[in-house]
Amino acid sequence: MPEPAPPPETPTLFEQEAAMLRSLAPQDEDAEGLLAFALHRRAVLDWAMAFTQSEGHSPGPDEVRRFLLGEATARRQQDYKERASLLLALQREGVEVQPAKPPVTTRKQKIFPWGPGMGFVVEQPTGPLNIRLLILRLTMLLLAVIVTALMLRFFVVHP
Repeated sequence: MPEPAPPPETPTLFEQEAAMLRSLAPQDEDAEGLLAFALHRRAVLDWAMAFTQSEGHSPGPDEVRRFLLGEATARRQQDYKERASLLLALQREGVEVQPAKPPVTTRKQKIFPWGPGMGFVVEQPTGPLNIRLLILRLTMLLLAVIVTALMLRFFVVHP
């Protein structure tokens, strides 16, 4: 009876990254390819930080290998090359490229779990003023003042 073929060896993480570098930057002086590889490494580090924050532990070799599998696709590599060429073109034109700032997420504090927030939050400070919402809030405030005054008159101040 013939012996079964041994399972194919999976490449190590180092081998996967070396293959990615060879595919993005075939020559050592390829600035666009090296920048594309730097963008890839930045994506790997960002993913690892997000994974650690969401899962509570660092990604293991299997998780990293799966992520790198998606990074090795032709479409992803072409995206990195296009972004690198765009950055180099902007740099040649003298345009200063600012790094993207991560989005800031803030939690709105609530007075009650089912109630409104404690503070006034302006969603778009430079956007147009929403007059309807402002009138609605002022009307609700006026109704609250009237109801409070009536309740004080009937329950606290006796005639």
